Amino acid sequence: MKRWLPWLAIPTLFSIWVMLKHAAGNLLADTDTAVLLANIRERNNPWSWFAGDWPLFNHFYRPISTLPFELDNALYGNNAAGYGLTNAIICAICIFAAFWFFREFTDNAPTTGAATALFGLCHITIDPLRTLGSLFWILPCVALIGFTRGKFKEKLPSVLIAFFVCMFITQILPNTPLDFKSRIVDWLPGRTASTMTIFALIAIASYTRFERLTAARKPQAPTPYDVPATKSTVVASPGRAPWIWVAVAAIATALALGAYEQAIMIPALITGICITFALNHRKPHWANLAIFWGLLIAYIIVRRQLVPSDVSGYQAQQFRSGPGVLLDLTNYLFPSGAQIPVLWSTLELGIVALITGSPFIIASLVAGNVLALKEAFQSRSRWILFASLLMGFFAFLPMAWLKFFSHYHYFPAVFYCLFVVLMLQVAFRTLKAALSPPPIDANQLPAQ
Repeated sequence: MKRWLPWLAIPTLFSIWVMLKHAAGNLLADTDTAVLLANIRERNNPWSWFAGDWPLFNHFYRPISTLPFELDNALYGNNAAGYGLTNAIICAICIFAAFWFFREFTDNAPTTGAATALFGLCHITIDPLRTLGSLFWILPCVALIGFTRGKFKEKLPSVLIAFFVCMFITQILPNTPLDFKSRIVDWLPGRTASTMTIFALIAIASYTRFERLTAARKPQAPTPYDVPATKSTVVASPGRAPWIWVAVAAIATALALGAYEQAIMIPALITGICITFALNHRKPHWANLAIFWGLLIAYIIVRRQLVPSDVSGYQAQQFRSGPGVLLDLTNYLFPSGAQIPVLWSTLELGIVALITGSPFIIASLVAGNVLALKEAFQSRSRWILFASLLMGFFAFLPMAWLKFFSHYHYFPAVFYCLFVVLMLQVAFRTLKAALSPPPIDANQLPAQ
């Protein structure tokens, strides 16, 4: 525990920052907020929302995310600053919950700290992220310096790999919807997504902790990459009642399902956790998955009984289809894939298109994406890296068929932030290979 205490400064810093900068303007004038508060005040019964539609009456079952509005109404009335503070507190808890998940899933302090810092930045303003993305353009230029570290033919493979991987790195922040200041911190209806995210992350982190502490290791032959044990090595102890983490995960899953519909992906994400542990030569408790899939089935049954099953006017307005759905999903699975249609349309101009740099840049981004995933597969943390990518995809999946709102990406952003940090580690590994001098054949060394 001691080695993790210094790293807690990161979520603490960002949480304090978010709360000090909470919104205090005309928050209650928003149409959805005004109608929601009017219906809450008219009914004046917080527990009644567990028995039916939520206060906007657009066929959603969200009694858990309604309770913070009830609390704010009781505490602050028409004082908008109080509502803004509650939004900020919810986000602060999400930052700490993300830190907990990163800690349990990676068991690596620097990776946990970096992923938490990136997620925390998403709550402040988009400008630092854009600046960081712009700085990433330095990396491909640095890769080319590798040609000065040896003969051209010897350095060509490693330099090209590093160059294209770093080209991909330049795109993984600027092209993603990670601006949560306006839609999560400052917009009151956005707390439906953030309230759900608290319980969803608690559920996933709790279950990950259970597997980390109790999943037996499969016997395997030692490899040269195994880290030898030292006096500072910490052996995980399951404790007296490790099952408590499964119970916490189940309760948190039920609360998340009652907060926001995106929580239906929690059982799939926990299944992904088990698969990741299995790929890392552990023996997860597959039978426990029945608890979470059972909760999802129970939620669907309860929802059908309590909420009208027909499509509301709001839902009909929000549904979408077409290429936008595919492009949004592509941004998670193959982040540079959205550039392929642009490349195709550019090449339709004929040989004239080659006069500009656009086709070459786009082709480099797509090639970089392929090479980056190939290099990632050779990483020691490959299963966690690919799991974070896929978990972000599945967390966003049910929202892809709705018109864009950035708060749909809030929960998936947790996993995407971890993916970005792990991909940066892969990029720096390729840069190290590109900038290192070529190996020297011992047979060619002069005799002593």
